[in-house]
Amino acid sequence: MRYTLIIPIAVLSICSWSSFNTVNDQKNPLYGKVFREINEIAELKSYTYATGAVIETDKNTKGDYRFAAGYFTNSKNGVCILEELLPDDSKGKVKYKILDTINIQRLKPNEQLSLCNCKQGDKPNSEIIAISRVDESKEYFDKIVKAWRMDTKSQKIVPLKDTKGISCLNEGYGI
Repeated sequence: MRYTLIIPIAVLSICSWSSFNTVNDQKNPLYGKVFREINEIAELKSYTYATGAVIETDKNTKGDYRFAAGYFTNSKNGVCILEELLPDDSKGKVKYKILDTINIQRLKPNEQLSLCNCKQGDKPNSEIIAISRVDESKEYFDKIVKAWRMDTKSQKIVPLKDTKGISCLNEGYGI
């Protein structure tokens, strides 16, 4: 009788422990999908292109940049995508391979998402994307709400815990 109680408890313990380890190991279901227009991907059909930028860290053998960041929105949400730029097709158009994604809730009216035009200290860093509070009187927004690194080496979008020293270009400054 004692063993009939111990075995189920042991099985439940193992299952519970393994579930903690698998959360971070799960693959992004969009990983590897290739598109030219975002609506070619069933899960993102309701999204439209909002903005994008090239990540200026790595070039392919032809000398072209290999990675980009894209931001797409629908009526409720936004998604930021780390993309690998694939060679031009027969029509001379680039396609994009999804490497990683993050969901970004609708931005507040006083917030902006900056893709690849931020700096850490005085050093430009095109791998950084950030949500910042808008202050039109400044050339660089320095009130960072949240930031991530589009890590082209690991091909993952990594949250940045420390946003001190990060500022992002106010593209409308002086206009």
